[in-house]
Amino acid sequence: MPNPLTSLSGQLTELVSESAKSVVAIHARHRFASSGVHWTPGIIVTADHAIRRDEDINITAPNGATLSAELVGRYPGADLAVLRIENFDAPVAPRAENFDPQPGNLVLAVGRSKDSAIASMGLLGSISGPSSTWRGGYLDQVLRLSLDLHPGASGAAVVNAEGKLIGIATSVLSRVSVFAIPLATIDRVAGQLIKHGRIPRGYLGVGLQPIVLEEHPKQRQGLIVISVSADSPAARAGTVIGDILLELGDRATHSPDDVHMLLSSQSIGSKIRARILRGGEPKEIELTVGERPPK
Repeated sequence: MPNPLTSLSGQLTELVSESAKSVVAIHARHRFASSGVHWTPGIIVTADHAIRRDEDINITAPNGATLSAELVGRYPGADLAVLRIENFDAPVAPRAENFDPQPGNLVLAVGRSKDSAIASMGLLGSISGPSSTWRGGYLDQVLRLSLDLHPGASGAAVVNAEGKLIGIATSVLSRVSVFAIPLATIDRVAGQLIKHGRIPRGYLGVGLQPIVLEEHPKQRQGLIVISVSADSPAARAGTVIGDILLELGDRATHSPDDVHMLLSSQSIGSKIRARILRGGEPKEIELTVGERPPK
């Protein structure tokens, strides 16, 4: 009678082989290559932390050819970088557009070394909603994976049991587990990098620090303004050092992350209401979100 393990092994081998047709090896750091996914025609998405130089980047294509790649842009906040390859004829990775991820789903991380495809198998360990990253970026969804990555698998395709892409693998957005950067985040970031070469960020121009509100009847924590940049949106709205921010855009502000999550590129130019305490008295001000100046 047929051996079910042999059958499963063959199916997994076929799944890796098919997925690897859209995965390249990227040579942009010392010792190890990294992996990247053919996202749209001629566009490769990968993990930013594995791209250690901006020029002289080569890739190994699925057919073994060595090609030059141009760095379009990078966004450390979500650990994403975008490369462009001219006359690239590998298939674009098929996406799991209607996939409803659940803890326990079987997943594979499919990458590529210079010589062959590389693969790890595991599970979707946990799923949670939108979250800021410790690098100052934003993930539309947190997909935590229960698997180990090979040294060259940063930027690998994370595929479901049907071989459809659910994200790309990174090990630097968490100290304890591998994440799959989700499709929505890649779409958003890659679109901005292709259009602008960088990620515009909303900007208020204030330094904030958490503070405990001992006597406030409804809210136990806020953010005290410790600095206001000259000619910034906050300065033009009349914000002063010592103001305590309670709400921004109808959202309570307990930590600076609560503010950062509202300052996406889409927020630039929009008006946002802030509720503050000034000298112990409640007050409302309106700010127009600016664009963060380049460093």
